[in-house]
Amino acid sequence: MGDEGGIVALADAVSELFYAIAGWLLVGLGALALVAAVSGLVAGGGVGSAMGVALLVVFGLVFVVSGVLVNPRLRRRLDRRHSITRFGRVRSTDRRVVRPGETRGESCVECGADVEGGMATRYREEYALAGIPISTRTEGVNHYCLACAFDESDIPDESSARERPESAPERS
Repeated sequence: MGDEGGIVALADAVSELFYAIAGWLLVGLGALALVAAVSGLVAGGGVGSAMGVALLVVFGLVFVVSGVLVNPRLRRRLDRRHSITRFGRVRSTDRRVVRPGETRGESCVECGADVEGGMATRYREEYALAGIPISTRTEGVNHYCLACAFDESDIPDESSARERPESAPERS
């Protein structure tokens, strides 16, 4: 039973591969429908032809959008989107809490201690088109131990907390 983690990881990888294949097939089918609609529009025709072109455009767009949403890699890019006004190089930083036992021997970038718990900071430099990351130039993760993560955060520690004025009455 010690091999269950490997089997689950393999199943996840195969599932992601199949979703990617299905997504790209949907995108390709949608693009083909859009090309057929454009060629039908260029060829001209009567009212029936215009209705056929409109249906091809609708189905093509539905297939392309479905393919983008099904494909795990494209969906992750959409999850990382920025403001729609962002074009060109975009830098971003994400922080998350690292719980004890979650790391695999990473060292703190500040003090060099082993990280048992603390914070992980992921940084990226991407090229974006209308806020959607097109390509990732650099990506990395910095780990901070609990003490250094506390120093990096904006949370004041007890020594800098506001003290009570001496003239205030004590409560019991």
